Amino acid sequence: MKKDSQQDYHNRLSSGGLTQSVVLKLQEEEGYNELPKSEGRKNFVIILGVLKEPMVYILLACGIIYFIVGDQQEALMLLIFLFIIVGITIIQEAKAERALEALRDLSSPRANVLRDGIKQRIAGKEVVRGDIIYLAEGDRVSADAEVMSNSFLAANESLLTGEALPVEKEIASIVYAGTTIVRGQGIALVKGIGANTEIGKIGKLIQSEQVIITSLEKQTNILVKKTAWVAVVICLVVVIVYALTRNDWLQGLLNGLSLAMAIMPNELPAVLAIFLALGAWRLSQRRVLTRRLSAIENLGAATVLCVDKTGTLTLNQMTIQQIYSQNKFVNITDTNVSTLGEEFHEVLEYGILASRLDPFDPMELAFINAGERFLEGTEHIHKDWLLKKEYPLSSELLSLTHAWKPKTGGGFTIGTKGAPEAIIDLCHQSSEEAAANLQIAEKMASEGLRVLGVAKSFSNETPLPEKQHDFDFTFVGFIGIADPVRDEVPAAIAECRRAGIRVVMITGDHPVTAGSIAKKIGLENPDEVMVGADIEKFSATELQKMVNRINVFSRVTPAQKLRLVNSLKASGEIVVMTGDGVNDAPALKSANIGIAMGGRGTDVAREASDIVLLDDDFTSIVEAIRMGRRIYANLRSALVYLFAVHIPIAGMSIFPVFFKLPLILFPAHIAFLHLIIEPVSSMAFEVQPAGPEIMSLPPRDPKEKLLNRSVWGPSILMGGSLLMALLLVYTISLTKGQGENEARALVFTTLIISNLTLIFLSGSSNLSFKQKVKLRLNNVVKVIIPLSLLMLASVLYTTSMREVFSFAYLHLEDLFLCFIIGIAAVIWIELIPNFKKKKQKIKTN
Repeated sequence: MKKDSQQDYHNRLSSGGLTQSVVLKLQEEEGYNELPKSEGRKNFVIILGVLKEPMVYILLACGIIYFIVGDQQEALMLLIFLFIIVGITIIQEAKAERALEALRDLSSPRANVLRDGIKQRIAGKEVVRGDIIYLAEGDRVSADAEVMSNSFLAANESLLTGEALPVEKEIASIVYAGTTIVRGQGIALVKGIGANTEIGKIGKLIQSEQVIITSLEKQTNILVKKTAWVAVVICLVVVIVYALTRNDWLQGLLNGLSLAMAIMPNELPAVLAIFLALGAWRLSQRRVLTRRLSAIENLGAATVLCVDKTGTLTLNQMTIQQIYSQNKFVNITDTNVSTLGEEFHEVLEYGILASRLDPFDPMELAFINAGERFLEGTEHIHKDWLLKKEYPLSSELLSLTHAWKPKTGGGFTIGTKGAPEAIIDLCHQSSEEAAANLQIAEKMASEGLRVLGVAKSFSNETPLPEKQHDFDFTFVGFIGIADPVRDEVPAAIAECRRAGIRVVMITGDHPVTAGSIAKKIGLENPDEVMVGADIEKFSATELQKMVNRINVFSRVTPAQKLRLVNSLKASGEIVVMTGDGVNDAPALKSANIGIAMGGRGTDVAREASDIVLLDDDFTSIVEAIRMGRRIYANLRSALVYLFAVHIPIAGMSIFPVFFKLPLILFPAHIAFLHLIIEPVSSMAFEVQPAGPEIMSLPPRDPKEKLLNRSVWGPSILMGGSLLMALLLVYTISLTKGQGENEARALVFTTLIISNLTLIFLSGSSNLSFKQKVKLRLNNVVKVIIPLSLLMLASVLYTTSMREVFSFAYLHLEDLFLCFIIGIAAVIWIELIPNFKKKKQKIKTN
């Protein structure tokens, strides 16, 4: 490295990196660290999209026909309604787009930088030239940067070169934006950002996300297309019948267009998009980032939740609590610095030598903190030694070894730490000595401690051996690390059990530690623990049987995690899997829902996952499942409402035509109804909180269609009941000779009242009417109901509006009748569950 570059780096490091004011100035001058990309939909794009909706064309066509026949008032009214409906849709879709844009910002790669003297994690797009960035295994490099400090750093540059083999990085070499660190760690100085990076120059986008259509969207698109064809056929029939029976093709066409407005569920795609987008946004407010909207669909179907112990079930606040050496134990939390014996100093010394130089992992920080407390000022701290070789942890040998060389010369001092059985194996202990030490490790593990063995060695060999087993290690002792269980975890696991979700703990810890923690948190069968090595012994069929009953797996490698996921899926389970490392990516991708740990997780794990937990907290997972169930339940309630309300509108548009009776619903009436239907379906149900029963129900069948009997049944029952009531009101009114306008006003008023009543009844049949009302009476509904009644009053009792809508003046007794019939037409359905319960009770007795 050039002397001036080295000096510049040290100056920046000692000064604490860039200050916030400098960062803001650079961002203003050079922009953000991002490549040109497809932006989210702008307002004019949203407007153009809304203007392509069939409802817009139908309303325009109706308006044109009214102008042709000379009814300019009606045409003007339709135009006003068109503007209002389009406005509501644009506001809703813009809100959903802003939510998605917020999620895109959260999804950007992250970077660890030094700023204002503090090491902090920021969004990758906020990195500027001159930033000092810290690199570690699993990170996606955020900008082109010059390596200033290096510990066995290697990057996968296949994105740029197509070459899959990792590239070793030396001091003064460049790490490139978009590449992935696959080994080691380092510190680098940012030289280029955004379009000025190597990847920016060749015009590739590393963060382009393919738009994936979810299962719900596919179902919705098919339904809308089928409904459109049905609507076209029915409308043509109605136009022909009307024209032939009344000899008026223009009015027949108008009536056909009215029917198209009544039948087409044009709100459905918008409702689905808004529910999924705002659902993902609401999850992000709870520190749960949804990377793929399809995950929201799957959350409600989850049956097995596979979670890591450290940081998810525990606080990830590790402290060394107990040390064992030379047949002695010491609890250092109760020990003064001056009274800690020399034999325990050595265990800490070699444990620190086997730790990373600049640790981020809480376990290694625990070693550094203990060293600062007990070894500061002693000969056991070696800040000036040079790390010459690292032997990383592997699935074959669960130990990490570092070889150091003093600056003053001499041989290599080697420290290693890892799983007790791995350290005992490296030390080549006799069977008796190994058994005795393993018994000690189990005793420490039974107290819920994470137990690590520590060993030392010395070598004069140059070059150093390739394998850890080539060293002559001496056993030094054990270290027991405490990581308290999160207080809220036992209650959250109990909630999962009530919801029919089995929680499985997968950890790299000692099986005794795993069992002890499993008991504390309330897992089922905590004493039955399967070790990772045993997973390899079973065939696929045998493993499927085992995973159906075992809830605790220890000493599990990433490859074994993947096999567990596949076994659970083969057993018919819907699997949620958590992970944080590079090697967890296959298991995260294979799981039905992969959840990456945002706090301690790598960028590789984040990109392989469907959901990212920004707080690495188990209760966040449970909250995500609850939210997923809530979104699905609310969406289903909205669909029940939508289909139920369209049935009477369509029925009252068809019935008069075939029976040669006065028409009831004109385009203006249906447009008016859509002013209520649009915000109710997409807003009132979306903000509805989860019902009290949401986590007491079993997971839904993932093969279950959204639009099944549980949606069609209530929709047809309520919509059909309402249609019968409207036909009754219409027939009675005509029979009494009240006239066409009065009959229309009575039917329309009854339809509005029943429409508002449907808001409270469309949904879970497991709740009482009182519970449904309480649940649905949210802020949106509190606005919609009085506003709808005010609008109804304006068209009934304003002379000009009454003329436009072809209504007669309704007296108080008429209104009373409309309210009674409108409410009774659907509320009687609430009596059915009670009737069934009484019938079942009689049978039981």
